[in-house]
Amino acid sequence: MHPIEAELIEIVKSGRDWQLEDLGGITKLAPAARSLGSTPIMPELLHPLVLAWSDAKAADRDTHKGVLHDLLEVATTDFVLLEAVDILEHHRPLPDEGDECCFMLFLAKAATGDRSLSGLSRGAALDGAFRWAGDNRRWQLRLLDFFLGLAPGDDTEFLRRAVKIVGVAFSHWRDKELVEVLHKLSQLEAVRPEAAFELGMAALAEAMDRADSNAAATAFREAREWFGESDEISEHRPEASLYLNGLDLLLNFHSGAVSASLDTVSVRVQQRAFELHAWSGGSGPPWLGARQTEAACWSALASAVAGLAGSLDEPSWWEPAAVIEESLLSVYSAGRSILRRDKHGGVEAMVRPRIRASVATQAGQAHQVRTWLQQNATHEWTAEAQDLIAQIGSFIEQSGSPENPPEAASERTSLAAIIAGSKIPEEQRSILLGVVANAMSLQLANMTSSEADVIERCCNEVRGHTDYSTNMNGARLFDTVLLWLVRFVFNRLELTKGDDPTGSYLFERDDGSMPHEDELQQDFFRWVATYAAGSDLEPTNIASGRADIRLKFGPERLVVEVKREEKDCSFDALFKSYAAQTADYQNVSIRLGVLLVLDLATPNREGTPHLTSLFEIRRVCRLGEDQSRFILIVKIPGRRKRPSDLTKLARTNR
Repeated sequence: MHPIEAELIEIVKSGRDWQLEDLGGITKLAPAARSLGSTPIMPELLHPLVLAWSDAKAADRDTHKGVLHDLLEVATTDFVLLEAVDILEHHRPLPDEGDECCFMLFLAKAATGDRSLSGLSRGAALDGAFRWAGDNRRWQLRLLDFFLGLAPGDDTEFLRRAVKIVGVAFSHWRDKELVEVLHKLSQLEAVRPEAAFELGMAALAEAMDRADSNAAATAFREAREWFGESDEISEHRPEASLYLNGLDLLLNFHSGAVSASLDTVSVRVQQRAFELHAWSGGSGPPWLGARQTEAACWSALASAVAGLAGSLDEPSWWEPAAVIEESLLSVYSAGRSILRRDKHGGVEAMVRPRIRASVATQAGQAHQVRTWLQQNATHEWTAEAQDLIAQIGSFIEQSGSPENPPEAASERTSLAAIIAGSKIPEEQRSILLGVVANAMSLQLANMTSSEADVIERCCNEVRGHTDYSTNMNGARLFDTVLLWLVRFVFNRLELTKGDDPTGSYLFERDDGSMPHEDELQQDFFRWVATYAAGSDLEPTNIASGRADIRLKFGPERLVVEVKREEKDCSFDALFKSYAAQTADYQNVSIRLGVLLVLDLATPNREGTPHLTSLFEIRRVCRLGEDQSRFILIVKIPGRRKRPSDLTKLARTNR
């Protein structure tokens, strides 16, 4: 141990304030700097060194700078570098171009490629370089050059930290090349959770700047997909879950979801916000603190939007001033009032259509907003209220006065509009509209809450995928298959041998033989072909093979791959065994597919599984593809027993 190190340890133990002169001054410290820089106690020297440097005579200032250089240059331990960065940042700006010295040393350590520094140490040095480059464009460009040169073959631990800093850098600098860096590094399995999250934050930043609702919705869905992937492949990532649920709420509000469902999602957002705060503990570099503040703002946004949705359900308000000031106009300008932005953008584009439609179609709400504006001409929300009133007038002029606000705000095409756009002769359209409306009313009236839950869950899973959110044909195909799959499973779970002999393959056979998957294939084909015109049974030349059932809409297609499983019918096992084949049918059309499996692995001795446990969406990520693929896995319970047989079996096993 160096004598100065031993002396320094004793001084620190004493707990007293001390100066550089207590160690013999700068002349004694300078020759020992390189020896002391590699010790764990080195950061204790930095505070008195900088104070003495600021007050030093001109002849000694270069010596102080040289000591700082030597101390930092030989430091290699991660926690030493982390503490040194924190202490030196507190003293910025440093004298005599000391900041330039620190930045260049930090960047050089981050770029060390000879494995002499650990990934954690290099990450700490990169953190320092990023902090120093915050307000210096010249240093930002040097750092940008370093980011663009990051290679997948580098140390994994370092890349995980570098990806986080690259993502934050993009949110500040908006250099598009940084997104390409994130895409490149996302191909690494060990780095993908962090890279997917940062790609989500990049897409979110872009979405926030969109003024058009369609463009904003597309960008928000892209962000949601990345957050969903990060959440799915991470062991625990509350920040990804928070943004995933927050964007679900925003998108659902935009599409007209009922207020009760928004309340449920809002509760999940608040839970994730609490987990994030507990997980982070308020520690980390300043730029991470800004991220935590942003997450807290999104939590507040979710709560405000869900609360407003409930208020919009009312024809008028008991305390209109409170609703208008604390909820309506606050959400109407959420970017500025809640997310602390200096301009309107994507969030306003998502929430304003529903707000305008509600106020325009509820006379009580419109009257209360106008009255409030007359009584609050100098309020901070006056400009927003004036804009809302003006937009209400335009809304009424353009679309009349729809009776249902969520429908008015929704971008879903109405049944009447679909029929009007069809090739059906005009004189037959009104009759057909009534017939189809009655048929759909019957379907909806007889649909159980469990069926609706499955449909909602699956649609929310794929909502952020480009082939669903921006491809109308793709969305119609997936929705059609999903609806009739849910109805098919419901029907087959209710089925008995006496009701329909064609479903007997689902029950235990006396001879113990097992049905072939062809029986499920033909059964589902007969079902879906009745409702979905253009379905094919086992067409050829799909991905150079044969696909079981294919549905088409315009130029797009969706394939249902049918299998049977006798060994392990868990979703994990099915995904592992059949995902590659199912996804391969998605090479030239929408990246959405279905795996329908006859479960012969479970003899159902405890009864048939519940409908909600038989559906699950899984994501397929292929190397070299930026856009993931989705597979809806559906299990059809086989080897079933009649309820009376279950009773007999239970008595036998007593």
